[in-house]
Amino acid sequence: MNYKNLFVGIDIGGTKISIVFFKNKKIIKKIRIKTNNIFGPKNIDTIIKILIDYKDNIREIGIATTGIIKDGIWSVLNKKTLGDFKEFPIVNYIKKRINKPVFAMGDTQAAALGELKYGSGKNLKNFFYITVSTGVGGSIIINNKLINEKESIVGQFGHMVIKKGGKICGCGRRGCIEAYASGIALEKELKKIKKNNITLKQMFINYKNSAWSKKIIDEGTTVIAEGIVNIYTVLGIKNFVIGGSIGLSNIFFLKLVKNIKKITKNEIFLTRAKLKSDSEVYGCLVRSLNK
Repeated sequence: MNYKNLFVGIDIGGTKISIVFFKNKKIIKKIRIKTNNIFGPKNIDTIIKILIDYKDNIREIGIATTGIIKDGIWSVLNKKTLGDFKEFPIVNYIKKRINKPVFAMGDTQAAALGELKYGSGKNLKNFFYITVSTGVGGSIIINNKLINEKESIVGQFGHMVIKKGGKICGCGRRGCIEAYASGIALEKELKKIKKNNITLKQMFINYKNSAWSKKIIDEGTTVIAEGIVNIYTVLGIKNFVIGGSIGLSNIFFLKLVKNIKKITKNEIFLTRAKLKSDSEVYGCLVRSLNK
């Protein structure tokens, strides 16, 4: 790859890490690796080893990650997603080893920015972005701006308590949406019904019409639907952009729409994230260009 002056967007999720190279706002290369979900910061050394080979071509690096980012410091929110750690200096750690400008932000914040500029939010003044994947997250766009960009905890939809005294969440609270509707939570349900040999992907593709899969999907989407109606009630936001590998699944998305209609007669509009798995890295690009 002989391109110069590249921007690199990196999305660190609970299952995979995407390293995406941009030239003039266009993706020219993608590298995907599996996430080490035992101890999150170990993933950074793996990323650095990859980036070193492209060091001379890079102008800036943007990180979008699950967890909490504040002033370049990374802490876990759900210990079951990326292990138990806090206050890892992710920005300075990479900057010292690559010697390039680096910034970091929450993954759903980045995804919301990406969809605002290049995706399903281009024509929406206000919307709430929700990702349903390994975890469940969210971020808020008001008047075409990300709310509280410096506080990645803001808009954490997955950690809204929806059932008092409910299932324990990896964040330590009980009854969070993430404890019922995340990929981790859905996998637990598969194990409960002795479907250990079936992955979530297989369930959505090959077993979507089975009674047991319909029950799992209905329970997960019902919890998210309740959360969406709560957001609408509090903020008055009618438009929701849904992303994440699970959220983008056709059967999950359509069931979510149906369950919202069961809860409220108010008009709430859902649309899929146009950028799909690239929403986060495009959001990093947006932040870089807007400096």
